[in-house]
Amino acid sequence: MDRIKKKLRQIPIPAAFVLCGMAALLCALSLTRATMWFAQKNKGEIAAGYVELAAIPPQEALSEQEQQSDSSMTEPEAGPSRKALPEDDASTLDAGQELKMVPFEEASIAELGLIPFEEAMLPEEERKKYDFYESLDNMAAILWYSLCLCLFSLVFYLWKMKKPLQVLNQAARKIAENDLNFQIDYQGTDELGRLCQAFESMRGELEQNNRKMWNAVEERKRLNAAFAHDLRTPLTVLQGHTDLLLDTLTAGQQDADPEILSDLQAISNQVTRMNSYLDTMNSLRRLEDYAPCLRAVSAKALEELLEETAASLFPREKAAMGGAKGVETAIRFELQEQELWMDREAFSQIYENLLSNAARYARERICIRLYREQDFLVLQVADDGVGFTPKDLQNAFAPYYRGDRGKPASSSHFGLGLYICSLLAGKLGGRLQLANGEAGGARVTVKMACFQKVFTGKI
Repeated sequence: MDRIKKKLRQIPIPAAFVLCGMAALLCALSLTRATMWFAQKNKGEIAAGYVELAAIPPQEALSEQEQQSDSSMTEPEAGPSRKALPEDDASTLDAGQELKMVPFEEASIAELGLIPFEEAMLPEEERKKYDFYESLDNMAAILWYSLCLCLFSLVFYLWKMKKPLQVLNQAARKIAENDLNFQIDYQGTDELGRLCQAFESMRGELEQNNRKMWNAVEERKRLNAAFAHDLRTPLTVLQGHTDLLLDTLTAGQQDADPEILSDLQAISNQVTRMNSYLDTMNSLRRLEDYAPCLRAVSAKALEELLEETAASLFPREKAAMGGAKGVETAIRFELQEQELWMDREAFSQIYENLLSNAARYARERICIRLYREQDFLVLQVADDGVGFTPKDLQNAFAPYYRGDRGKPASSSHFGLGLYICSLLAGKLGGRLQLANGEAGGARVTVKMACFQKVFTGKI
């Protein structure tokens, strides 16, 4: 049995299609002929009972009325009606010949003197049977050819198409879920079998590339950690000596050279910047391994978080009144009073980064909007600056990309803000989108998955 299945799998798909088509035609032809023969046979049997051959004996000079009266006396009341033949055909019968039933198919009307058969002769029950067999005779070809084509199409699908398509669909679903730990096992050698083998080769290459990429990412993490650790010690020593020199020169009795003090201050600032850079690298490494922690957060707490963060970044006045650099901030809070399951710390970090980034480029106004869209919490921060350039829109999510939107890069700006926001949004089941406003300026939208807390009354 296994050898037969193996041989059947080796048949090419065009040959299998031709075989199924020929089998369908032969089967339909045979069934059509058998059905037509069956229908015509039953039609003939029904019609034969109502076609009679009648003869008039020559030696009996009976009038037509007497013939009709005799026939009416000899016929049973419920029997079929008898029809008389023309007189010129009566000589062909022997004297005293009895009335004889003749099948309709055995001779023509002209030869035997038959009365043409009409359906009106039949009783209602017999007429229904006759109509059924006549319809069956007319519809046999259409019926059997349609059924046989459908049947053998199903046979062709089950034979050559079902299993390889099922295997390919399962493989595509697993690849879409980033699951490459499987193998495509299909032994066919036809066209779909070769397609399955090519799919298996692609899966193997993807798995190998993913392993290489994973190893490269892990190696990069180890190198970054080692770099940050090894660089921390000399920077600490350099920072200490610089601070000592600055304290000594500024506390000394003699006047220090302003140029020397300026150089020492520049060195101290750069050392501080390098320390900040190392702290950012360590934070980024921790964020890549960050696991969200969902907790119940009320809508009121989110509103307070937005206002307090904006007030801390713009300390001169409260949010929605006016901030540093004369930038006005406006908060639109569009959440109803409810409790949501979300990661408050991650949301706070995303909000701070977006607000800081907007404050760096805004001219007069920053608009903050928080609302819910189905199962997503949407945070939108827009400014009235120069907006994103096409290069920014393409590369803004890359780490350490600072771009140029019309202002020089700050010494404390490392180009990680949007990358961190994108990373955290992805871990929270959402995404980050960049766009330019209709009236100008940049607009950043972050979608984060959140779930409404439902109280069931049970503990």
